[in-house]
Amino acid sequence: MGLIMSSVFPTIILPFFMLTMILIQMVGGEICEEKTTRSMEIIISNVSPKQHLMSKILASNIFVILQGVLLVVYTVIGFLISTNMLSNGLALPSDVTSIFDSLVAAGFIEKLVYVIPLTLILIVLSFLAYSIVAGILASMTVNMEDFSQLQTPLVFISLGGYYLAMMAGMFNGSILIRILSYVPFLSSFVSPSLYMMGEIGIVDIIISIVVLILFIYLILHFGIRVYKVGILKCQSFVSSRSNWR
Repeated sequence: MGLIMSSVFPTIILPFFMLTMILIQMVGGEICEEKTTRSMEIIISNVSPKQHLMSKILASNIFVILQGVLLVVYTVIGFLISTNMLSNGLALPSDVTSIFDSLVAAGFIEKLVYVIPLTLILIVLSFLAYSIVAGILASMTVNMEDFSQLQTPLVFISLGGYYLAMMAGMFNGSILIRILSYVPFLSSFVSPSLYMMGEIGIVDIIISIVVLILFIYLILHFGIRVYKVGILKCQSFVSSRSNWR
């Protein structure tokens, strides 16, 4: 299991972590760029702040999900190429073969049937949660420097989830790591790792999904008010600064 956690999981979790960072930068960067120019006045005069936020979230999530799909496609192409190499009499390195044998012996392949769909749901919901929070934080800033400071907690939380997923086996089934598997932003990293090690079950992953859905509903319900006020304050600030100049 230590071999699995140190070799297989980083190759799965690292792309998710990188896509999360790209998503935060895209949503926050676009909103900040529109706020620092006169384009936000035109946009808000034609659509509501809620529609504006949802459009940013939808466009950014579609882009990030497509990038993830492309990574999977490239992986499949690489696997097909290696299979063709095997048919031509070329063998894979012994390290790769031993890792695959360890996965089969540990029952990893059988668990993939259940963990892959649930993990994909957690990933998509986590993308939504990160993008919503990034958009709300961006609405409270007036330039990119302010947003860079506000997005730091999101980056640290995501980075903490990445390291917790890799070091989950070191906790030896403690209550703390199990509680962290229910926490939004961390559940998408920690829950699949704990499930593969047999420390939690399918029910626990479903609980993590339900908690994440409730969290998204709450931040949308209350965060849209903050977003609306932040956009309007930005417009008054930009207008007053332009008049002063």
